Amino acid sequence: MTSTMHIRRDGIAYFFLIILCFLVILLFQHHYASNQNVDQTPIKPIIKITDKFRTHFNTHSSVWYREKCFRNKHADHLAIENLPKYLQNARASTNEACQKFVQKFDALFRLEEIYGALEISPIYLKKINAWLHNDEQLIEQIKKQRIIKIYNRYTHEEMLYNFMRSKRPQSKSEQSAQNYTLTLLEESKKNCDFCGKNYLNSTAEDSFGRLEHRLSYTAANTFKYDRWHTLIVSRNHDTLHLTEDEISDMFELSKEWFEKVYSIESKYTCPEMIWDAMPKSGASQMHTHLQVSLGFDIYYGNIERTRQGARFYAQMNDGRNYFNDYLHIHQALELTIPIGNVHILVHLTPIKDLEVMVLGASLEKDFYKALYLIFRTFIDDLQEYSFSFGMFLPPLNETSINGHVMPVVCRLVFRNPITNLRADMNGLDLYTSSVVGKDRYVLYRQLKQGILKRSK
Repeated sequence: MTSTMHIRRDGIAYFFLIILCFLVILLFQHHYASNQNVDQTPIKPIIKITDKFRTHFNTHSSVWYREKCFRNKHADHLAIENLPKYLQNARASTNEACQKFVQKFDALFRLEEIYGALEISPIYLKKINAWLHNDEQLIEQIKKQRIIKIYNRYTHEEMLYNFMRSKRPQSKSEQSAQNYTLTLLEESKKNCDFCGKNYLNSTAEDSFGRLEHRLSYTAANTFKYDRWHTLIVSRNHDTLHLTEDEISDMFELSKEWFEKVYSIESKYTCPEMIWDAMPKSGASQMHTHLQVSLGFDIYYGNIERTRQGARFYAQMNDGRNYFNDYLHIHQALELTIPIGNVHILVHLTPIKDLEVMVLGASLEKDFYKALYLIFRTFIDDLQEYSFSFGMFLPPLNETSINGHVMPVVCRLVFRNPITNLRADMNGLDLYTSSVVGKDRYVLYRQLKQGILKRSK
């Protein structure tokens, strides 16, 4: 009897379980059928093919964009603080090229315009007047300060620009920057480990030996920061007065070293370089030298962040090349200077006021010329004597006759003032966002003027 009751109870339970499953299936089918009519947008596929980098010019010139999209007739009047107005004018345009520019800009950057107000006591105002030389216009500006924030959505770099930051009071050294620099360079020659033949007994070699060119040689770094890490040392002690040939020779030797290492250990594929000049930049040796390394699988953090950001940009924008669009935006904004197949950019998110960028499909003679012209303009015209430099090349295992997704990218910032004990970077720059007081268009015009007069 008990057994029969158990069988009946189990049978009823199974019956209700079958009915429940049937109802769930019906509900699911009803939900699926009703939603088919609501949204039939296909899921966006992951883009695996990204456009190659090209140093082509835009269909329209920067002058065309300035006049037709930004509604500005005079190049000398361009200013970063007016960037919101330029974008507003471009958005209002019905021209297809203007709309495409806006689309790319908004995809890559976030632009904000904000104001910061001050209440200033009469006593403190007297001190501010002394700082600003009783300039009434500047006094009004400091009471309501205009701040432009430009944020790169993919590399997460940001510039906070406020013109009034350039008016902060600073202590000045009694010694001129030029005399200070020349004295340091001359004194450092006396016992230099890299000069003449001293390097043969004062520097180490890589495990495969030393590479030498007529104007430069390699010396393995005694205190390594990676497995494959060496120095490219110029035979010219004076970093600030290198010829174009001397610059070219160092980078050609760098490429030779990269290929040599890659032939030994092909899993090391990511070429990177840094270069610091003068103690202000952190250089431990005054003699001209690059630090080059070949990374395993990925680049170092800051560079890899750019590469991953570029990949994500392509995923989100139908395979468009991040660097192509980045260059296009700066060309349209009249912030690039072409040197053959290479472009110098006074880019929108610098690490500090005097940073510029160089983009090229490969590391070759136009790149060396661009660097030479940058050095001569900053050193001879702007009297800036210390710099920090970073560069990366496309991965060595991604060779292609049709080009690379990644270009050669160089970033170069001049550190100033060289004689000032106060550091040129602070917690804001290191841990928040880059705070800039020099208008990017002012730097662009200074750089362009210096390059043009040397290109005649």
